[in-house]
Amino acid sequence: MNQDPLYQFPSTRFVSNTPWRQWWHLLSEVIEVGKALLCGDLQHAAAEIWDVKQSSETLHRILSGKGSDVEMARETVTNNNVNRDYYL
Repeated sequence: MNQDPLYQFPSTRFVSNTPWRQWWHLLSEVIEVGKALLCGDLQHAAAEIWDVKQSSETLHRILSGKGSDVEMARETVTNNNVNRDYYL
């Protein structure tokens, strides 16, 4: 498995997608979560959340390849959430 602390999953072949194409794919995965929840299938929803996470990581890899600083983005979100007292 990938040892990079920024990512949970290995890189996929979809890193060659455009950012927009991957965003649309990510959105489709989020919709799948919603459908599973509407049907009351929590196990399917849990599996689809993993698809969302992997699709999000793929989009981060794509953006990183285009110059975005993914680690800085994570730190910004984490710091904002600390300031908002979101963490237990």
